Amino acid sequence: MKTELGGDRLGSGNKQEISLRNYERSTHDLGYIWRSSMASGTLVPFMSEVALPGDSFDIDLDCDVKTLPTTGPLFGSYKVQLDVFECPIRLYQGKLHMNMLNIGMDMSEVLLPQLEFNAYYHTTGGDNDQCNSSSIYSYLNIRGAGRKTGGGDGTVTRYFNAIPYLGYWDIYKNYYANKQEERGFVIHAANMDNEFDIVNALVEVVGNGAITSQNVLGSAVSVVTNPGGTNGIVTLTINFKWNTATDQAFGTPDVSAFEVEIDGTAFLLSQIFDVVSVPAQEDIDGVVNGAWAVECSVYTGDYGTADWEVADSTFPNNVAVEAGPPQLTEFPLDNIDGMRMDILEAVRDVTAFQVTRLSSAPYGLGLGISTGSWEDAYKLNSQEGLGIKTYQSDLFNNWISTEWIDGTNGVNEVTAVSTAGNEFTIDALNLANKVYNMLNRIAISGGSYDDWLDAVYTHERSKGVENPVYHGSLIKELAFEEVVSHAAAEVSGTEQVLGELAGRGRLTGKHKGGRIKIKVSEPSYIMGIVSLTPRIDYSQGNKWDMNLKSMNDLHKPALDEIGFEDLITDQMAWFDSTTDGSGNVVYKTAGKQPAWINYMTNVNQCRGDFAVAVGEGDVLGGSMFMTLNRKYEQETTGIGDLTTYVDPSKYNDIFAYNPDTMDAQNFWVQISNKITARRKMSAKVIPNL
Repeated sequence: MKTELGGDRLGSGNKQEISLRNYERSTHDLGYIWRSSMASGTLVPFMSEVALPGDSFDIDLDCDVKTLPTTGPLFGSYKVQLDVFECPIRLYQGKLHMNMLNIGMDMSEVLLPQLEFNAYYHTTGGDNDQCNSSSIYSYLNIRGAGRKTGGGDGTVTRYFNAIPYLGYWDIYKNYYANKQEERGFVIHAANMDNEFDIVNALVEVVGNGAITSQNVLGSAVSVVTNPGGTNGIVTLTINFKWNTATDQAFGTPDVSAFEVEIDGTAFLLSQIFDVVSVPAQEDIDGVVNGAWAVECSVYTGDYGTADWEVADSTFPNNVAVEAGPPQLTEFPLDNIDGMRMDILEAVRDVTAFQVTRLSSAPYGLGLGISTGSWEDAYKLNSQEGLGIKTYQSDLFNNWISTEWIDGTNGVNEVTAVSTAGNEFTIDALNLANKVYNMLNRIAISGGSYDDWLDAVYTHERSKGVENPVYHGSLIKELAFEEVVSHAAAEVSGTEQVLGELAGRGRLTGKHKGGRIKIKVSEPSYIMGIVSLTPRIDYSQGNKWDMNLKSMNDLHKPALDEIGFEDLITDQMAWFDSTTDGSGNVVYKTAGKQPAWINYMTNVNQCRGDFAVAVGEGDVLGGSMFMTLNRKYEQETTGIGDLTTYVDPSKYNDIFAYNPDTMDAQNFWVQISNKITARRKMSAKVIPNL
């Protein structure tokens, strides 16, 4: 390697060139086997390896997947996908973006972002006492913070390298998320909320004589707290009811954060009341599910006459009483861009950037606690922090945001040609048509800067790496075979009769890709992510051609390439449209798709018993559990889960272990990572003597 003395300068000649000795490379076997249980739809890291400049990685992937037993044969399959990425460390350190002067003389000033890991240490705890083995932190090789200094039980805090964690979510945004929805989903054991409605809030003052109760809910009421000139005792009784029997089952809520406003100043119950009690459940105003009353008493001679008010908005309608099961938690997709901007804005900081429980979702969700103790940390829950991928592309899982086409500053508004005042010209029409075509190209491509370059210039370009780089995949297929019982037996307390059908999942012979070569030019992480995606069926919608009214509604070649049409959700589920007694139908849309798309593609369909869930309708049992059916949730306003993201809990029905939540991990995954790395590192232990 040659360089100029004092640094290269353009056109300065070669009289001061000096040679630097090249370091030799050696070959190292970094291969290993990775094994884990999984759920469908989750994005699970299976590889996170440091890579240095000059490294070359030859990766040969192989995979085996087995499943827990199923209660019957499954007509359907899962796509098994292993993807490998390169995440340069430079992306997450502002000082490395600008080729700063003199930074190379002291690289200890370039601090890596750190993840704040709080936990509780128990002297009698087990391996997973500080971090669930299926959480994102475990998959990124964080298993615990350590013992408490000085011994005994207590809270411990430790800071870990946050690069893999930040890289994981950058990969999620760029390669797995649906940018058209502008949101992502993460598994998070959010607090199980109790939801209530306030019936009334009664203030009663006892002094020289009883004062009539006054309802202060929703409006300020003047309350005399020292009747007859003596200190009074104010009793505030807040009657509230459960919204549902399910909410009621979670027990007594914590109401210490309840606010009461006195003369415009907000007070917590715990600040001004001596007694806060929740009496036994009773029936209030005929509430079917029962109700509770919070009774609070306090001496309030200091207040004199004051305006008291309890506003609906001050009541904690979502009062956490315990950490709930894993569930899908939505977050704005641009929060991931926001995190990158926060990191780059911290370029002048002399301390390391920290990712904490206060960071925006999804980064901070799993780092918090569900109660007041780190013994109830979210990271102790199953699959905490794993991102959720989308379904495979099909007619009902690809659309363009309506706002991009019809909204303010959308394609149609920007390209509109004015006809006011006879100003319409062919030149204006031609220009609008060209802009219309260009904007449509941008819209269908995704909307990012890279998408804009691709759509506008269609040119292969070389660019600096500003996002994780995708290097390759292994694709396999998981299908299910039937298993017939040849003898009567009892399995888990359930009698299995002779000839009864069950099933199990096995990989087919499909094996696509898996050989990946990576040449590393800067310090990076090589990351691998495995996912299982159900290839889904549909059974709830009215097919598009059932809405044709005349021959004029059919496709005409002369009307090709006319732009976009609405994706009518009636095709997904019949209950997302409304109809009056005269047959007039109001449709809803999910977004825009290319015109005449229904003539070009199709989707899997289920009918008969396969379109009936267990316990639904008069068909005996229902056999939908034997298919990977996309069963949209029916709510009073239509489809309640109109999204392209997978809900893992919807595909547990077929398995013998079948909880209704995402606790289930019915897939057993084993991955062979054969990695041969050549790197500038001596294989010698000590120098030759």
